Amino acid sequence: MTSLQTNETESILEHVGELRKKIFISLGAFIIGVIISHIFNKEIIAFLLKPAGGQNLIFLSPLEPLFFIFKIDFIGGFILSFPVIIWSILSYITPALPKRISGAIVIFFITSTILLFLGLLYAFFVTIPISLKFLFSINITGIENNFSVEKYLSFFMTQAIIIMTVFQVPILIVGGVSVGVLKTKLLGLKRKYIYIGLLVALAIITPTSDIFSLAIIFIPCLLIFEISLIGGRIVESLKKNKTQKNMY
Repeated sequence: MTSLQTNETESILEHVGELRKKIFISLGAFIIGVIISHIFNKEIIAFLLKPAGGQNLIFLSPLEPLFFIFKIDFIGGFILSFPVIIWSILSYITPALPKRISGAIVIFFITSTILLFLGLLYAFFVTIPISLKFLFSINITGIENNFSVEKYLSFFMTQAIIIMTVFQVPILIVGGVSVGVLKTKLLGLKRKYIYIGLLVALAIITPTSDIFSLAIIFIPCLLIFEISLIGGRIVESLKKNKTQKNMY
């Protein structure tokens, strides 16, 4: 084996070892997060049930309470360990990239994480309570409103994931404009088609069929899209000024 081959083998083994290390760190953080979530399980469940406003929720099978606790522990563990997982990913990939690109990736992940948590907060304090208040107010004569805890958690998580995904739109648009893939002028011209497509997509993936709940999610989407266009225009302006300076 030549010296070059030896160096290549050592480099591969070093990368594999570093990857294994980051995986173990992420897994360890997740396990610790699950343990912490289980210790504060009652408080977390009370927090999650707060948007229900005291509505009567029921279990439909003997095993459902146990599965519900496990789900809460895993969800809480993932949220608590998410910053460590992001750090592990960044610390593994950035050393191999040019400094300018690695810096942009770090900013991207940090901004994306912040927007994810902002989306979660918006879902918890705004969209979910308003949607539930409306849905719980629907009464049918002769039928008692007893909702499954499993269905409630599914509704909660679906709404939260939708909102957190929507909050990533600024990253996609501004990032696309930065690398030249997207143009804000074209997005502005296609605005009505984007709105219609967004409305159809939300109508399909939203777990409720009423117009009110759909509007609660659709309106923030429009606002975020328009704010993203403003951010994209600012980036385009900065790129244009930089190009003009380089010409002179």
